[in-house]
Amino acid sequence: MTAPPSTSSADAVPHGAAARALRALRAAHLTVGVAALTTLVFVAQLTAPGVVDALQRGPGIMRDGQWWRLVGALLVQPSGWGQFAYNTLGLVLVGMAVERGLGRFRWLVLYLAAGLAGLILMLVLHPADTGGGSSDAVAGLVGALAVMTWRSGWTPPLPAFLYAVHFALYLAAFAVAGVIAATMAGAAAVALVMVTHRVSNTRLARGVIVALVAAGAVLLATLGDSHGTGLVTGLVLTALLTKTSRPPGYRSPSTK
Repeated sequence: MTAPPSTSSADAVPHGAAARALRALRAAHLTVGVAALTTLVFVAQLTAPGVVDALQRGPGIMRDGQWWRLVGALLVQPSGWGQFAYNTLGLVLVGMAVERGLGRFRWLVLYLAAGLAGLILMLVLHPADTGGGSSDAVAGLVGALAVMTWRSGWTPPLPAFLYAVHFALYLAAFAVAGVIAATMAGAAAVALVMVTHRVSNTRLARGVIVALVAAGAVLLATLGDSHGTGLVTGLVLTALLTKTSRPPGYRSPSTK
């Protein structure tokens, strides 16, 4: 009776896209952990609606000593599945690129600072409102990605690139003209990214992400939108936290 052939260690290693995805996940433990925590809290709010009421921002939370809501509001998604899906997608796609480039400590500083800046703005401008969500924190990561692109001369991975420009253009158009204009603007942003990617012009691609994110940040911040606050926080903090022109962990791409 012959024994079945053994599988070599080389055969057990995934190749191609699977291998790249596995390497990206291994290099982004903090991103994966925060995404997992956010998902667990979302599952909890689906099964127990009182979770949202306990964690989201609301009137007088600082006066009443409910400090945990400052972080809790970043974990709940009061608007439901759509908010959760879009925010978590951005957290994973953009977060992995930023964590690999800047490291875990600076990633966490950016994420919390942008999220808290947006939350505090809402408490000041709309003190009677309730709300929550991780979009302001994700905006900080999008801003960080733009600064890393501008300073280092590398083009972000395409999924992160697509999300970043869609985020900036969609939310800016939504704040100005509503959901129909936002949908069209988001589609235009994705199309523009795909065109620059297809022609393999890395300099043009980098210019697109920096220009769109910066423009979205200025417009949203001018309108008093908390996403603009998150974007500006990410832009400014990353510029201050990165003294070198090239983020660690990335090789300079060849210009085409």
